[in-house]
Amino acid sequence: MRRYNLVFALLIIVLMSGCSTMNKLNPFPQHVYSSPSTNKATKSTTAYDPKTKPYKVLGVTYYPLKSASGYDEVGYASWYGSDFHGKKTATGEIYNMYGLTAAHKTLPLGTRVKVTNLANGRSAYLVVNDRGPFVRGRTIDLSYGAAKQLGSVNEGVIKVRITAVGTVPATVPAVNKTVVASASKAYHVRVGAYSQRSNAAKVHNQLKQAGYVYSRIRQVESNGRVLHVVQAGSYASRDQADRVLSRLKKAFPSSYITS
Repeated sequence: MRRYNLVFALLIIVLMSGCSTMNKLNPFPQHVYSSPSTNKATKSTTAYDPKTKPYKVLGVTYYPLKSASGYDEVGYASWYGSDFHGKKTATGEIYNMYGLTAAHKTLPLGTRVKVTNLANGRSAYLVVNDRGPFVRGRTIDLSYGAAKQLGSVNEGVIKVRITAVGTVPATVPAVNKTVVASASKAYHVRVGAYSQRSNAAKVHNQLKQAGYVYSRIRQVESNGRVLHVVQAGSYASRDQADRVLSRLKKAFPSSYITS
């Protein structure tokens, strides 16, 4: 009997030793713990200076320069006038076509620039208070007053040198809705449609020289024919389009508005 008791005692000791070993290898076999902080994604936000805040126009995002220091570029300048007179610029200021201002895609708002007409040597000091021009090949858009000082009103587009010379305070920018009108809500002033692109190009050039710097040529297909449609511009409201149409009717009596 004592022999059986001894065997039983040894068996209990072995079993207890095994449980102790299991607990050392995996003390919590039924639970997996992780720190909640390791599963949370950390979000970072970037604060932009209002003068250099990125913006989107016609599906393209533009990232302005953080500083205009050292900016010196040769490019092409157009000008914009009565179509935008009295409307808000990208800084929130009211555009005065007779003032000395300019629109630029990437210079910080409030940048003061010296613009020189390379054809005649005339210069003007302007303040960038708007965005644009959103036309391929154009570097800067001048106010009518600036174009007049540079002697480029009749030429429409000129080659210029743009040099940053300082800065002035600029307010929080707001997107220029006249220029950036979405295609689905815009009113287009259609001047004409031509089967020959060369004819459309002549009319397009006339519009640009008259100050309609956002005029364009669109190629469309109608009844199996390819037409080159000339538009004087796209506008956010019907009233704006009507005013432009009334000015164009004398030179282009067949003009009308589409949307």
